[in-house]
Amino acid sequence: NNAIRRLLHVAVSDVNDDVRRAAVISIGFLLFNAPEQCPNVVSLLAESYNSHVRYGAALALGISCAGSGMKEALTILEPMLNDPVNYVRQGALLSTAMILVQQNEQMC
Repeated sequence: NNAIRRLLHVAVSDVNDDVRRAAVISIGFLLFNAPEQCPNVVSLLAESYNSHVRYGAALALGISCAGSGMKEALTILEPMLNDPVNYVRQGALLSTAMILVQQNEQMC
Protein backbone atom coordinates (compact mmCIF):
# COMPACT_ATOMS: atom_id res chain seq x y z
CA ASN A 1 0.00 0.00 0.00
CA ASN A 2 1.40 3.35 -1.04
CA ALA A 3 0.06 5.21 2.01
CA ILE A 4 1.72 2.78 4.42
CA ARG A 5 4.97 3.01 2.49
CA ARG A 6 4.94 6.81 2.72
CA LEU A 7 4.14 6.75 6.44
CA LEU A 8 6.95 4.27 7.09
CA HIS A 9 9.33 6.55 5.20
CA VAL A 10 8.30 9.53 7.34
CA ALA A 11 8.51 7.42 10.51
CA VAL A 12 12.16 6.63 9.95
CA SER A 13 13.43 9.74 8.17
CA ASP A 14 11.76 12.87 9.56
CA VAL A 15 13.81 14.99 11.95
CA ASN A 16 10.85 15.91 14.18
CA ASP A 17 9.95 13.29 16.81
CA ASP A 18 6.31 14.39 16.92
CA VAL A 19 5.95 13.86 13.17
CA ARG A 20 7.57 10.43 13.43
CA ARG A 21 5.24 9.43 16.27
CA ALA A 22 2.17 10.64 14.38
CA ALA A 23 3.21 8.75 11.26
CA VAL A 24 3.54 5.47 13.17
CA ILE A 25 0.21 5.97 14.96
CA SER A 26 -1.43 6.68 11.59
CA ILE A 27 -0.34 3.24 10.40
CA GLY A 28 -2.61 1.81 13.09
CA PHE A 29 -5.56 3.77 11.73
CA LEU A 30 -4.82 2.63 8.17
CA LEU A 31 -4.63 -1.01 9.21
CA PHE A 32 -7.80 -0.92 11.30
CA ASN A 33 -9.63 -3.07 8.73
CA ALA A 34 -6.70 -5.49 8.44
CA PRO A 35 -5.42 -5.88 12.03
CA GLU A 36 -3.56 -9.10 11.27
CA GLN A 37 -1.07 -7.06 9.20
CA CYS A 38 -0.22 -4.50 11.87
CA PRO A 39 2.13 -6.62 14.02
CA ASN A 40 4.28 -7.39 10.98
CA VAL A 41 4.40 -3.75 9.90
CA VAL A 42 5.28 -2.20 13.27
CA SER A 43 7.37 -4.98 14.85
CA LEU A 44 10.69 -3.38 13.88
CA LEU A 45 9.46 0.09 14.82
CA ALA A 46 8.65 -1.23 18.29
CA GLU A 47 12.39 -1.86 18.76
CA SER A 48 13.49 1.59 17.55
CA TYR A 49 16.11 3.59 19.44
CA ASN A 50 13.68 6.54 19.29
CA SER A 51 11.21 6.43 22.19
CA HIS A 52 8.61 8.44 20.26
CA VAL A 53 8.59 5.83 17.51
CA ARG A 54 8.26 3.03 20.09
CA TYR A 55 5.32 4.87 21.66
CA GLY A 56 3.70 5.27 18.24
CA ALA A 57 4.20 1.59 17.48
CA ALA A 58 2.51 0.64 20.74
CA LEU A 59 -0.50 2.85 20.01
CA ALA A 60 -0.70 1.66 16.40
CA LEU A 61 -1.02 -1.90 17.68
CA GLY A 62 -3.68 -0.88 20.18
CA ILE A 63 -5.71 1.04 17.61
CA SER A 64 -5.61 -1.51 14.82
CA CYS A 65 -6.02 -4.61 17.01
CA ALA A 66 -8.56 -3.18 19.48
CA GLY A 67 -10.86 -5.83 20.91
CA SER A 68 -9.18 -8.64 19.00
CA GLY A 69 -7.12 -10.28 21.76
CA MET A 70 -4.42 -10.84 19.12
CA LYS A 71 -1.50 -12.74 20.66
CA GLU A 72 1.03 -11.45 18.09
CA ALA A 73 0.32 -7.86 19.10
CA LEU A 74 0.51 -8.69 22.80
CA THR A 75 3.86 -10.41 22.23
CA ILE A 76 5.26 -7.23 20.69
CA LEU A 77 3.87 -5.09 23.51
CA GLU A 78 5.15 -7.27 26.36
CA PRO A 79 8.80 -6.08 26.34
CA MET A 80 7.58 -2.49 26.02
CA LEU A 81 5.92 -2.81 29.44
CA ASN A 82 9.43 -2.63 30.94
CA ASP A 83 10.74 0.17 28.72
CA PRO A 84 13.02 2.69 30.47
CA VAL A 85 10.92 5.59 29.14
CA ASN A 86 7.73 6.20 31.11
CA TYR A 87 5.45 7.26 28.23
CA VAL A 88 6.41 4.16 26.22
CA ARG A 89 5.33 2.01 29.18
CA GLN A 90 2.12 4.01 29.36
CA GLY A 91 1.44 3.48 25.64
CA ALA A 92 2.11 -0.23 25.97
CA LEU A 93 -0.34 -0.50 28.87
CA LEU A 94 -3.00 1.53 27.04
CA SER A 95 -2.64 -0.63 23.94
CA THR A 96 -2.71 -3.85 25.91
CA ALA A 97 -5.98 -2.69 27.47
CA MET A 98 -7.42 -1.78 24.05
CA ILE A 99 -6.48 -5.18 22.61
CA LEU A 100 -7.86 -7.12 25.57
CA VAL A 101 -11.12 -5.18 25.93
CA GLN A 102 -14.15 -7.53 26.00
CA GLN A 103 -11.92 -10.60 26.07
CA ASN A 104 -12.01 -13.33 28.67
CA GLU A 105 -9.55 -16.02 29.73
CA GLN A 106 -11.01 -18.57 27.30
CA MET A 107 -10.72 -16.24 24.31
CA CYS A 108 -7.06 -15.29 24.82
